[in-house]
Amino acid sequence: MIDEVKYIIYCLAYFAGGGRLGRLSAKTLEQRWVVLRSAVLFCYEQIQKPLVGVLSLQQLFSTPVYLAAFIAERAQPHFPQMLSALLANLISVGDDRLGYRVISSRDIELRRHEPNQHPVIPTRIYLELINVLQDMLDQIHRGVESLECFVSKFCDEFYGLAHDVQKSLLPGGKANYRPIMTEVLQAHCLNEVFSGVFSCSHKRGLSPALLKMQYIVKNVIHLYTGMREQEVLRMQYDCLSDEIYLKEVVDDNGVTRDLARSVSVLSTTTKFTGYKKSESWFAPSEVVKAVKIAQAICRGLASIYKIDVDNDCPLFLNPAVLRKRNTDVGVGKLGNFYNKIPLIEGVRIELSDIQELAQTDTKRDFYSEPEFAVGRSWPLTGHQFRRSLAFYGSNSGFISLPSLKSQYKQVTLEMARYYSNGFQNLKTIFGYYDPKSNGFVLPNSHVALEFQMGMPMAVANQLLSDVLFREAPLFGGTGSYIEKQKARFKNGEVCIEDVRADTLIRVKNCEISYRPTFLGGCSKVGRCDYFLLGDFTECLICEGAIIQPEKVGHAIEAMTEELTLYSYGSGEYQVANGDLERLLSFKARFIDKDV
Repeated sequence: MIDEVKYIIYCLAYFAGGGRLGRLSAKTLEQRWVVLRSAVLFCYEQIQKPLVGVLSLQQLFSTPVYLAAFIAERAQPHFPQMLSALLANLISVGDDRLGYRVISSRDIELRRHEPNQHPVIPTRIYLELINVLQDMLDQIHRGVESLECFVSKFCDEFYGLAHDVQKSLLPGGKANYRPIMTEVLQAHCLNEVFSGVFSCSHKRGLSPALLKMQYIVKNVIHLYTGMREQEVLRMQYDCLSDEIYLKEVVDDNGVTRDLARSVSVLSTTTKFTGYKKSESWFAPSEVVKAVKIAQAICRGLASIYKIDVDNDCPLFLNPAVLRKRNTDVGVGKLGNFYNKIPLIEGVRIELSDIQELAQTDTKRDFYSEPEFAVGRSWPLTGHQFRRSLAFYGSNSGFISLPSLKSQYKQVTLEMARYYSNGFQNLKTIFGYYDPKSNGFVLPNSHVALEFQMGMPMAVANQLLSDVLFREAPLFGGTGSYIEKQKARFKNGEVCIEDVRADTLIRVKNCEISYRPTFLGGCSKVGRCDYFLLGDFTECLICEGAIIQPEKVGHAIEAMTEELTLYSYGSGEYQVANGDLERLLSFKARFIDKDV
């Protein structure tokens, strides 16, 4: 970074231009240096964030997500103007000299919080939406093997019509009658699938039912990938692929020691001409399931459109062709306005949700916005899933989010694995090949970047709920400090708003962290060698430890039981017995004494 900033100063001095003499003054260069120095410090501070790591100035100035985080953390007076001026100078230097395209101040908002920013979905509502979407996806998936054949049968425009209608349209009498809709569903074993929200007892209800199925699939993709609205809508039929992110390891004798590892990837296109031309996203199993449903419906509709799904066919083919045979090939109306799902609209806002919203964006007055009034349906948009995924998902790998279902936590743990630091690999898997630069490019708007920079509010909230508001006492280095804070809070010496604000600031500044441990929690920032080796009893003497008495009791029970599995005097017995003695000693000196 020192070399980077030296080169940037050199470029500003000789190539930025400006003024009557065609160059920047010494005073102006000094102002640019102030911003650059702040940028270098910010880039290095990211080493404390496991998903990010140390950034380069190139990454900072060419990636909107990183730059937005930099702006949010450096909110001094006149800083936006100084940064804007620096960006303008770097743009005037040119891509060729710098080696990358710098973001223009017109391309970003120099204020992190805007009144119309998509809100983070509150935890309770988020969980309800996850459950609702998952249940409906499972309902549709029961018929995934039959959907293609079922839909394709409607190539016959009389298929599924009521007999009264067929009587007036079909020559030849009852001998030529096609099955009615209820008989068709029975024949394809789809009665359970086309029930409830997707119910269609008559043919005229089939097109809206399929559109709602596509709408559910679309939202599941938003939920688990963070793709934007247009990114989902422009997906092609053949959008799934497996990408190898670790090649197989073969020894000198030709024996494979480690098999290659791959990850399912969702792309806006899979047209290859030696390389991928479009960006990709991590596709967990739920997304793969959703895409399989969309593909089955697409194949059935393609037979009615008389098109080949392998030839630039959109994944979400418009089912309106079932009603109008001259419908153009394209995507149906998948917006919220056209697809009213009672189970989604039934998710109502409560006062606790507004309070949580206010914590996620302290500069926005949600209480005065009518669409977030208590009792109203949550105003869901696809982009909310993107922001919420970055908010919750990037933290769920390090903390316990008891209000989020375990399946979602597993997905976000996988995402953390693939979206973690290792920028070159990230670009190779989820980016696309750029023939101009002769390398892989990760689009600067990719959700992986937002996932890496996920906001620390969830860490602060979890730290407060798991630790500060416990009735049972805490021990350990940090635990003792928190006990003192709890006493001050109970005595009215400090208010919860101040504690919450201070906690959030300290988390944002990477001064404290939080993750659950075998004996309670850990507030240490950075790596823990003992945690890596499984030496959990080191927490008993660690300054960053938060020791919970009940967990110490559970550990003693577990170690006592484990001792019975080993021969007396064996190495395993001595190690386990040593851990047990340390736990019993700690309990006798601190916990039992306190009781």
